[in-house]
Amino acid sequence: MPVKILSLLIVTCFSCATLRAAPEMDWPKDLSPATKSLLERSLKAADQHPEVPYKTGAEDPKDGMDCSGAVTYLLGLAGVTPPRSSAEMHKWLAKTTTFVVVPADARDITHPVYEKLRPGDLVFWAHADGRVSHVQLYLGREKSDRRPVMIGASEGRSYRGQKRSGFGIVDFKVPKPGSETRIVGFGPAPLK
Repeated sequence: MPVKILSLLIVTCFSCATLRAAPEMDWPKDLSPATKSLLERSLKAADQHPEVPYKTGAEDPKDGMDCSGAVTYLLGLAGVTPPRSSAEMHKWLAKTTTFVVVPADARDITHPVYEKLRPGDLVFWAHADGRVSHVQLYLGREKSDRRPVMIGASEGRSYRGQKRSGFGIVDFKVPKPGSETRIVGFGPAPLK
């Protein structure tokens, strides 16, 4: 094989691997060992399963995942079995003293309530009627530029301007005023 073609293949393969590699995160030093382990396992899962499609009702990287299926899978890596739907997960965590209810006017990441958001928290979205419909695991901020990211499965989210569908890491964004959905709460899952 000519050297130029071999060099091009090596650069191309390196570029693909780089695009898929999980970002380096800037986690607070006071994270519990259990939370840090959950986050590390979640990043590893994103690297190991880069092509998992979005599939309603699924929670297996071999078949596909929906939002609560992805969170169920990630928490399962940490030995936790949560309720299966995003609505039931919300009810499960909303009973805890560490759960943060997000006010309806918190439509920007600069709202003071988001100062309480911590890596490892589950974040819940609801429709205008209050029905919880989505959940993701907040990963924290990337070291390179401090952009907030999360992991889970969804359709139509993006990461650094590129649309994504399925399981993976995406930008954490707060729905703007006028959106049909809003963030209603967040909090840590009880880890062992």
